[in-house]
Amino acid sequence: MAKIAINGFGRIGRSFFKAAYGMPDFGIVAINDLAEKDPAKLPWKKLGIDVVVESSGFFTTSEKAKVHLDAGAKRVVITAPATGDVVTALVGVNDDLFKKGHPLTCNASCTTNSVAPVLKVLLENFGIKKAAMTTVHGYTATQKLVDGPDSKDPRRGRAAALNIVPSTTGAAEAVIQSIPELAGKFQAESIRVPVITGSISVTTALVEKKTTREAVNDVFKKEVAKPRWAHVLKVTEDPIVVTDIVGEPYGAIVDTTLTQVLGGDLVKVFSWYDNEAGYTATLMEHVRRVAEGL
Repeated sequence: MAKIAINGFGRIGRSFFKAAYGMPDFGIVAINDLAEKDPAKLPWKKLGIDVVVESSGFFTTSEKAKVHLDAGAKRVVITAPATGDVVTALVGVNDDLFKKGHPLTCNASCTTNSVAPVLKVLLENFGIKKAAMTTVHGYTATQKLVDGPDSKDPRRGRAAALNIVPSTTGAAEAVIQSIPELAGKFQAESIRVPVITGSISVTTALVEKKTTREAVNDVFKKEVAKPRWAHVLKVTEDPIVVTDIVGEPYGAIVDTTLTQVLGGDLVKVFSWYDNEAGYTATLMEHVRRVAEGL
């Protein structure tokens, strides 16, 4: 049983705790909700911590996150896109990186986990010349509930529960980190909408191999049956809406009813995701892989 510590007990930290508590391969030993703001002073060595789930949102660079290692933890998993000497490892997408024993890994973002598996499947089965993604995303804590100033983006200063807000996303960079073949071929954007949780990513790809809507859907149906995509990728053939996927433990739920193919090579795939529960499911698998490598 791996000894797990959680640093930061916000929505993702709490969601991970609820999912991991009682699991036979995880032992939640400690939770630090910033009672101690300096990770170097945390008792990870004394507690014999194997993996720190860094979910505070403050330690997303290798320089900051490695302090957990200095405090005695064996591995650190960052629950957000990270920079520096941190490996972006996504279950099913670039699993080989888990075997290399990197001390600092990140599970990227919920949006990255909703689109990277889709792109990986398209890349492996049809080839990709270039691609773009738009996520229609529930609002988050980075936005304001009432109109007010925002130093980084005036749009994010508008009332989140009342507006459709065009925004940026770090998913483009994180996808390229996990699928290097798409460097210079992929871009992404986000549109925040008045939904507390639940999102949908719309991926459009110009593929190399001619295909049809039926062929694309058949590929995804076959792929989700493979062990590599457990808790990561799912397919639905029902005419669902966002409330139907709240609580679903998958990073991406491909909606085959919405798949489009134009001219045989322009493919559009829609993937639903609960940006909390779905992300937590992929995070659980990520932490499990890291722990297995100890």
